[in-house]
Amino acid sequence: MEAGQNPGSGVFRHEVKYHISEREAYMLAQYFRCIMRTDKHAGSDGQYWIRSLYFDTPGNRDYHDKVNGYTDRRKIRLRIYDTATNIAMLEHKSKRGAFVHKESMPLDRQNASTLVNGNCAFLPFLPHGAAHQFYACFQRELLRPILIIDYERQAFELPFESIRITIDRSLRASMDTSRLFDKNAPCLRVPNERGCILEVKYRHAIPDFIRSILSEIDLTGTSISKYIICRQTLHI
Repeated sequence: MEAGQNPGSGVFRHEVKYHISEREAYMLAQYFRCIMRTDKHAGSDGQYWIRSLYFDTPGNRDYHDKVNGYTDRRKIRLRIYDTATNIAMLEHKSKRGAFVHKESMPLDRQNASTLVNGNCAFLPFLPHGAAHQFYACFQRELLRPILIIDYERQAFELPFESIRITIDRSLRASMDTSRLFDKNAPCLRVPNERGCILEVKYRHAIPDFIRSILSEIDLTGTSISKYIICRQTLHI
């Protein structure tokens, strides 16, 4: 779940990603801050922290689908925004050609830890519309936890246009998936090609005034995956 999104909602959209430098990130953030709403979860520095725990099959299907460039692929993860939280969001993010869909449901801390420990039997008993789908996925494909990824995010929104722009930095990763709720979990800093990752997310079209701002820097859309970058850095 993204900060500010209703739990359990399914979202259809386009997503475009770019590698950008810290200098470019600073410049874009100055522009966006003037014309867009800053995410309500951001701190005084305009950022908030995210931790995701990714699952994959014993044969690493999701990893290989991405590496091989398949247009239809998915990610399944748990996401938190604070290690002291009582809620983790279980997310299924799928890509079908140019469209991205995300389904999410909340898990309490105990159930999230139970799932990380390999037990999904509780899922179909949860009062959520996606519970049976998640259960079938975990049970059928024997999903297992792979790694934890942390990073800092700046996010800007235009609610009336369903535009969301994010800048991610300070990527870190850990293979110790048992420490999802441990703020002191040992994480390795992951080098990024240019320093930051810019994501532009939209439902229908990017407004011209946003395109004008983005044109201020040399952007080339690319297929970026934090999951792939971190797995390859950790050699897993």
